Amino acid sequence: MGKTLIVFDFDWSFVDQDTDRWVFEVLSTPLRRLLQTRKSAGTGSQCTPDVVHETMADLAEAGFTKEQVLDALRILPVHPAMKRAVRGLKERKGEDVEFLCLSNSNVVYIGTILKHHGLEDLFSEIITNPAEWSSENPNRLNIGRRLPASEPPHGCTIGCLANMCKGDELEAYLAKRGGRDAWDKVVYVGDGGNDFCPLVRMKAGDWGLVRKGMELDERIREEGDKVGLKVVVKKWEQAWQIEEYFQEL
Repeated sequence: MGKTLIVFDFDWSFVDQDTDRWVFEVLSTPLRRLLQTRKSAGTGSQCTPDVVHETMADLAEAGFTKEQVLDALRILPVHPAMKRAVRGLKERKGEDVEFLCLSNSNVVYIGTILKHHGLEDLFSEIITNPAEWSSENPNRLNIGRRLPASEPPHGCTIGCLANMCKGDELEAYLAKRGGRDAWDKVVYVGDGGNDFCPLVRMKAGDWGLVRKGMELDERIREEGDKVGLKVVVKKWEQAWQIEEYFQEL
């Protein structure tokens, strides 16, 4: 058997929450509502890093501290079955499996959550938006774009957000790891509409582990045949089903 690449989206895929929303839901209902209002005023489809960045500034100005933000992230749920699934697969396949995180969250959110759950060494790379604590106000988290607004747009026609084309990111990762032929199978675990683009670029025999009833599931149903989607689609609702699928690898 050759090598297997497991690609995880993070929000509602690896974890059972949306990290962009979670911090505000834990700390401030008014700011959670403000985030929603700002999101609706834009594309209306997803919290972009720009909107989260703006609302994190409001959170700091309201007196919330860095430690409160980190504490909120530490209590975000990671299902025990998901931990068991990834640890079990890694233990069984060793160097023949590699894990990649491809997410529209940010490096501080993901890094904090993984470290709290003892999973900081799971992913070979975390491809996400940059973030850092402000030097001027240590309680303010500045969140940027993976693809800065100052750079040329990525030109994706599948519907990725302006800050990141997940299909481009996956192809670039594969290229620097020896190309697609270096992998026996690519398995993508996702739920969101922007997870459709990388699935479109995957090959027959690859797996798309698609969270049932969410936006990715809908896009596959409505657009999969039109774009010639080749992956084997496997539906899941709860983390224990991911563990079952991983046991087949």
